[in-house]
Amino acid sequence: MALDFDRSILGAVFDETSFAPITTQEILDFAAALGETNPLYTDEAAAAEGPYGGLVAPPTFLTKLRPNKMTPENMPRFGKVGFDGGRDLDVFEPVRPGDSLTMVSKIHDIYEKTGRSGSMYFIVLRNEVSNQNGEKVAVIDHRIMQR
Repeated sequence: MALDFDRSILGAVFDETSFAPITTQEILDFAAALGETNPLYTDEAAAAEGPYGGLVAPPTFLTKLRPNKMTPENMPRFGKVGFDGGRDLDVFEPVRPGDSLTMVSKIHDIYEKTGRSGSMYFIVLRNEVSNQNGEKVAVIDHRIMQR
């Protein structure tokens, strides 16, 4: 059965958020919270000798970024209950201290799956993150499951 929703919402931007420049301390604090030991993320002097020529953020650092609007106003509802259906993270460029990041959010996909307990509806919110040079840093797909 085809899902009934306005397909013009797919790909439409519903939020654009710019973040303050990333600080060295933010990266060090995030790495410490993870228990990270890789010197690329924890030791400025050692990281200077590494492949990026300086300290970089762990890839999962990007998951801490939150857009101004978490969900679009016109997001369809397919049931009474909804919850977090997981995230996918694709990283293309490292995040460095001083980077100014921008996140553009849109509804990327809506699909249905049927399981033992019936139909489940997934809404994929895509957050594309780029840096001050216009380079795509990451794509974060957040799935919301409804039933």
